[in-house]
Amino acid sequence: MLATRSSAASKPRSSAQLKQKGSNAQRNQGNDQDEEDDLIEQLNRKLSNVTLNPSTNIPDEMNITDISTMLPAFAQPLYNLLASGNYEQQLLAMVRIRKYLSLQDVLPRIDHVLALDCINFFITFLNMSDCPDLQYETAWVVTNIAAGTTAQTEKLVEAGILAPLIHNLRVSRCVHVQTQTIWALGNISGDGPPYRDLILRSGALEVILQLIEMCEDPTVAKEQKYMILKIAVWCVSNLCRGSGRAAPEWLQVTPAFPMLRRLMYIDETDILADTCWAMCRILNGTHKMNLENVVIDRELCSRFVALLSEPHPTIQVPSLRSLINIASGPEHHTQLLIDAMAIPVLGSPELLAHPNSTIRRDALLGISNITAGTADQVREVTVQDNGNVMRRVLEILRRGDLGGEDQGEDGPEFHTEGGDWRVLREAAWVVSNATSVLDLEITGHLVYRLELLPSIAQLIDPRKTRKLSYILPAIGLSHTALLTKLLDIVFNVLRCNEHHPKEQFMKQWVVDCEGGSILLELLRLSSQSPTETELRYLDNNKMLPRPLQHLRFSQTDSGEMTSTSARSGSVTMAPLGASVKKRVETILENFFEFGPENEGFGPFFSERQQGSTSGRGRRDGYGSDYHEDDQDDDIEDDDYHDSNGYYSRNGQGGRGGESNDIDYDLDDMEERVSRMNLV
Repeated sequence: MLATRSSAASKPRSSAQLKQKGSNAQRNQGNDQDEEDDLIEQLNRKLSNVTLNPSTNIPDEMNITDISTMLPAFAQPLYNLLASGNYEQQLLAMVRIRKYLSLQDVLPRIDHVLALDCINFFITFLNMSDCPDLQYETAWVVTNIAAGTTAQTEKLVEAGILAPLIHNLRVSRCVHVQTQTIWALGNISGDGPPYRDLILRSGALEVILQLIEMCEDPTVAKEQKYMILKIAVWCVSNLCRGSGRAAPEWLQVTPAFPMLRRLMYIDETDILADTCWAMCRILNGTHKMNLENVVIDRELCSRFVALLSEPHPTIQVPSLRSLINIASGPEHHTQLLIDAMAIPVLGSPELLAHPNSTIRRDALLGISNITAGTADQVREVTVQDNGNVMRRVLEILRRGDLGGEDQGEDGPEFHTEGGDWRVLREAAWVVSNATSVLDLEITGHLVYRLELLPSIAQLIDPRKTRKLSYILPAIGLSHTALLTKLLDIVFNVLRCNEHHPKEQFMKQWVVDCEGGSILLELLRLSSQSPTETELRYLDNNKMLPRPLQHLRFSQTDSGEMTSTSARSGSVTMAPLGASVKKRVETILENFFEFGPENEGFGPFFSERQQGSTSGRGRRDGYGSDYHEDDQDDDIEDDDYHDSNGYYSRNGQGGRGGESNDIDYDLDDMEERVSRMNLV
């Protein structure tokens, strides 16, 4: 079986408030786009049937060499066979076309076949219910044409090929015709949401599920059962492809869930892989719909956790994303994962140091969704098990992403001296979610025992006089999405110190990490004009808050946008922009006071009323096949709702108590993209 590449699209994930749950769900802006293929998915959304052994007794005297040059040299004789009205000649013509499309370089061959203007013949042959051999060969040819480009598939659909295919699926008594028809429909549905939804609305999924259920009959031959399941489950997976759907579309695919759940215990690797992909796609966002037939329980979670140990990435990745989808739901779903022992597996060296960066990022995303739960659930990650999981997460921020893959896989733009910066960002999300609980036990464990703050300082320090003890360069300065999340951590830690003034978090940040100087330099670099000598205005021409009114920049400060590390050489900085500036200003105005007597680094916790605990948003479920092209680098805080990100001095936007029973609406979230390429 030869897999052919198909057109790619996109897979996002959402970003809401300071503490969020998330996944790589598709951003839904009114048009449901295709997903990108994953580099580790071996079964593509489109498959060509290339078996050269025909199931017909009709002789064909043409050898492979003749077949390879059949078109366009013999276009007219072939067309005459199709138009002859003679069954045997028509079957012979379809066998030859099928063989022609089963050779290499299929895309130009598809164009040659389409140039015959013969799709109407295909429709006629598919409707000949008393000629199953001709129907079978025709469905095979349609399958291989639909394995081509979107434009080639579009010609089939526009000519009306779907109606006879779906009719045959319903009424044919020949299993081979039904199976090949399912293959053709799977290729067509793989071309995008419009075709996928046409097939779903036709009721084809119900017939496919009935065919899968038939395989449970012990009288069905093992070889026949394998082929039916292989093609049917793959087609179901394609029909479930695509995230960000509305409830009506999801109601059309969720009937497959009970059948797929039973198939999760099959011992055929390729069928199990497609089953896991389909489950992953169905689980994307279904927790918001309260569907009775999508039952999430401890047994299901335990099975996904067990599948993480599979050596096949085609099983490991969708299982991992299914766990992420479950964790993106309510707290009782998160607790099911904890009870199923998901935390030590997600935080294991096997996943966090996996050779593939996609799996490393996904594992961290799963952990970050758990740390977006209750305080007790966060303790399971940070404090329990001697904090080994969180220790490994912080080791990524301290020493960099140490996965063993070739850096050329995703392109050099994602790799720095510290490894894949997107892995560091996911690690930062874990810590940001954990610290946003404002729990003294959790934050104290991270700051005192796991030395959180020095790890953050080395990643965001833009000064030329960086400490020699730093292991990594200031990677955060090159990636706004990483930098803003690291600043979120600083904000959370200082806010916890504000609630517990006797702690030494501020002292560690200012004295040990020289955090005040780091913040001032970041503020200078994020200002509209780095060479300006005085900050006068915030956005909308408002005067600076009082704590910043005394702040002055040196007349000799240069406007360079690079920072040199004493140990690691130069780090090219990205434009820091408004989102960084807003975060730094908020930290400074809320936690520092400025004046000659304190040289700009005096905390004024005692002069403030303690604000309420922040609202805790969620990143929505993870559902497609891809993880991340980092479109969120350009997201500014002005695009967020007022309560997102950072909080005002008076604690506006607080969550008002400890209850987590909040009705979260995806429309209230600013999505952050996390795509990955699957092949």
